Amino acid sequence: MNFMKQMSMKKRLGLTFAITILFLDMLLYSVIIPLTPYYEENFKASPTLIGILFSSYSITLLLCTTYFGKLTDKIGRKKPIVIGLIGMTLSTIVFAHPVNFEILILARALQGVASAATWTASLALLADMFVKKERAIAMGLAMTSMSAGTLLGAPIGGFLIEFGGYATPFYTISVLMIAVMILAAIYLQDEQRPILQEPKKVVDLLRQREVIWILTIMVVSEGTLTMLEPILPIYLSGTFTGNSFFIGLMFGVITLAYGIMAPVSGFLIGKYTPSRVVLLGLLLSGIILPFVVIAKSTLQMVLALLFLGASMGLAVSPTLTMLGNTQGDGEENSYGALYGLFNIFFAVAAIIGPFMGGVLTDAFTSKVTILIASGAILLCTFGLSLTRKQSMGKMECAPSVNAVHRMD
Repeated sequence: MNFMKQMSMKKRLGLTFAITILFLDMLLYSVIIPLTPYYEENFKASPTLIGILFSSYSITLLLCTTYFGKLTDKIGRKKPIVIGLIGMTLSTIVFAHPVNFEILILARALQGVASAATWTASLALLADMFVKKERAIAMGLAMTSMSAGTLLGAPIGGFLIEFGGYATPFYTISVLMIAVMILAAIYLQDEQRPILQEPKKVVDLLRQREVIWILTIMVVSEGTLTMLEPILPIYLSGTFTGNSFFIGLMFGVITLAYGIMAPVSGFLIGKYTPSRVVLLGLLLSGIILPFVVIAKSTLQMVLALLFLGASMGLAVSPTLTMLGNTQGDGEENSYGALYGLFNIFFAVAAIIGPFMGGVLTDAFTSKVTILIASGAILLCTFGLSLTRKQSMGKMECAPSVNAVHRMD
């Protein structure tokens, strides 16, 4: 609460725009999930073509992120945000009136390009505006908005389609994006950044052990979350005979717990060693995940998903803040490249998670796949704990020294 009260109007606007843009982006990303049967029926799209439709977003996000990371470090954050919003609006309008399936794939690819601009610039803007102590909460809210958009897109899309037909979710999101784009063009302001040195290249960032360690935490956690998107609905419908509304509610439970944990994790990494906090979240995720398939009643399932969402939030929410803290004083001009790198790893997780989940489910069952994922998380947690001090030791000692100097 004090965090919100102490913010200047400029910071409030920046935070509001960033979390709104990230939420709408991921909402659009997942809103087409319930439309898969429509595309199969009306465009005679094969499973392969539908797979290409879904993956085209991640492919262009991967290809364009590095470019926009460099661009936003050079020209500022506002222009790439506005450009990205224009691109997302255009892609959404195309989705509302598809001529053929190939046009839909192009529109999905355009969305990935636009997201590369908005994601990178929005996260870099937050890193510019908020100092290390404030950044934990701001980045936690950003991560929560992204996950909320991803998890709520399908149920919201399904509701809007039932309410007004195929084009309704795309019209709704288009109107919201146009409004945000106009307001951002008028009111959003770049933070003044001292030009102390040239921005780092992605290759330079990849040489930092702490950057790789933090991104690995994010990939494992987000890969698990995206793996659950296609698997969990199948398991829930087969075990609990749940309809689409029930499945949407179960994903809503994960989102709610994840969102609640964002400010909590921000507080915890300010009080305790950040790397230990995220490792605890990852460990708890691996321990709790099997309870999703052990649950025998709706109440047990709700509790399992509630604790799973909270654990995932504890592991993932601090990663954005920790990434920003890897750059020292005078290296603020590298935030665009840094969060561009985050986008790349996020996209990789979004590709690997559903793919591995699908392969394992075809080979075994959704229940066995979830148990295998639990074992993989625990194994990764063990490996990351062994490399924690070597990768994060120097960085986590530095903030306490800087904090003393600032207090003086």
